[in-house]
Amino acid sequence: MSIIRESETRIRELQTDLLLAAALFAWTFFVNRGFRISGLYMDDLYMWSCWGEQSFLEYVFPLNSTRCRFVYWMAAWAELALVKNHLGWIVPINLLLNAALGVFLYGFARKLSKSRVVGIWAALLFLSSPFAYYQVGQLLGLMETMGLCFALAQCWFLYRYRKERQGHSFYLALLFYFLNCFTHERYMVLLPMFFCCFLLKRERRWQRWLSPLVTFLAVMGLRVLMIGTLSPAGTGGTQVTDTFTKRGALMNLLSELLYCMGVNAGPEHLNGLPWELTPFPVKLLVLFANLLMLLFLAMAVFDLRHMKRYGISAGALLGDLVFFLGFALGCAAAAAVTIRVELRWVYAVYTFLLLLAAMLFGVRRRVRLKRDADPEAQQRYSISDHLPLLVLCAFLLLMLPVQLCYRNHAGKIYLFPNQARYNSLADVSYGKYGDAIFGKEIIIIGNSYEMSEFTAETFFKTFDPARRAAGTTVRHVDSALDFGQVTDSMLVYMEDPAHDGFLDATELVRSMKLSAEYGYYRDGWMDERAKLTLLTGGSGEIVLQLMYPGNLRGDERIFVQQDGGEVQEYPLEANVSELRLAAPPRQLVTLSFSQNFYVENAAEQRGEDRLSMIVSFVTD
Repeated sequence: MSIIRESETRIRELQTDLLLAAALFAWTFFVNRGFRISGLYMDDLYMWSCWGEQSFLEYVFPLNSTRCRFVYWMAAWAELALVKNHLGWIVPINLLLNAALGVFLYGFARKLSKSRVVGIWAALLFLSSPFAYYQVGQLLGLMETMGLCFALAQCWFLYRYRKERQGHSFYLALLFYFLNCFTHERYMVLLPMFFCCFLLKRERRWQRWLSPLVTFLAVMGLRVLMIGTLSPAGTGGTQVTDTFTKRGALMNLLSELLYCMGVNAGPEHLNGLPWELTPFPVKLLVLFANLLMLLFLAMAVFDLRHMKRYGISAGALLGDLVFFLGFALGCAAAAAVTIRVELRWVYAVYTFLLLLAAMLFGVRRRVRLKRDADPEAQQRYSISDHLPLLVLCAFLLLMLPVQLCYRNHAGKIYLFPNQARYNSLADVSYGKYGDAIFGKEIIIIGNSYEMSEFTAETFFKTFDPARRAAGTTVRHVDSALDFGQVTDSMLVYMEDPAHDGFLDATELVRSMKLSAEYGYYRDGWMDERAKLTLLTGGSGEIVLQLMYPGNLRGDERIFVQQDGGEVQEYPLEANVSELRLAAPPRQLVTLSFSQNFYVENAAEQRGEDRLSMIVSFVTD
């Protein structure tokens, strides 16, 4: 019976964990509902173009690259092979991966704390954090998610190796470290955590001490072989060796600490809402939340003062503190050596600090359980988990509005104004016309967004399953006067800087350049009588391309009146011909037409008069 009850208990716990995991996935999609990708630009577009134009080996092992990230590039290749031209899938895939990472963090924190509540607490803070903007909102977010996942896996298996003495866990940790070095070189700094673990564990086998060193040397050797250097490249096209200063690194470390405390200690283009512009109520929430965290730490210290009496050594607690702080400090140091601190780099630091809090709760809970079993201690006073859990929950309730406030301003981070612009361009082009955009000339009025030639050549290829967008070209003009009539092979867009977007001006410009009062139709057909207003170009010349689908008798005449002036007579001498009219440049000209011929036995009659011929107007 006890076996049956134990089995039923495990099933109920599994069901609860699955429900909580589903809730975490739902929360991830809810809290990130403002992120979307419908068009690629900059690094994301470059990644796609490499995938679209290179073989697998060329993509994964590029020549003359400053980065050595073949593990990430293999995963990126697989993701792009799945996504293809369905760019709207990118953010949902990122969300699924980040939510899965949150579920893993829930399990890790629950194991450390022996509390499901603390596990959910850590996962919610992780998933709600504004540090996740890059993981979620960029195609390259996969790299950051993979890097953090491998770092957490290294931490998890090293922790199991320390606590459970499982030899295979050590080698799994080593494997994830190796993979991470070729996902993002920033995580190479986690090498000392192996030796820290050996010291804490008092490892005596020299093979274990040698294994991380051999792995690191292999990493360095592969880097030299593939990119010709040991030094990792910095951010923004810089080199760490050129930009590193001790003072700058210390200031960056301080900024990272403040970020983890809820203080946006950086400029607007890096965090969206700098601390000096943060609303005062939000600042109060940050203050009270940090006071609650100090209270939690004080309670943990107070309750742990008798841990030696209950068989929990101070050395073990100190080892756990050093272990998790080591991971946090390693990630912080890696982010501090570059020219700036970006929120995506603080995410790993924040994650390991959440695990540190979960570990403290777990050690305190062990003391509480042993103390509860001590009859002498029960006679003095009792301690429970309710108060620290209440403090942690209050911290969560205070920090969630802060995190959501910061998230609402993520659009001001330097990546997202351009992302919004190219999302908009994708929406008003492929999103509106579908495959009909291919082969057209895209005319964009204005170039304040400074679209590069690479972007102009590549952007529309991302929507084509064949990756070519054959015949599609992009041309920038200063105004609608800089090109002629809008034809069916053209789409016209205007920049909308006030809303970081583009407007579809095709029909607006078409009607501005040529507006028919009667007798002329969109497909070029003209009745026996027609009247229209046309905007001339820089030369003023108007070219009429004429096509009459019938037999000519020889007496066909076209009568044209310009701006109410004298009627001019022109003969129609061939079924396909041109007629050139002179007019003032860049002016609206009213043209009235009448013909002494029509299409016999036409299948339709659209107006009061019969269809006469097909006319295309061309201006410069």
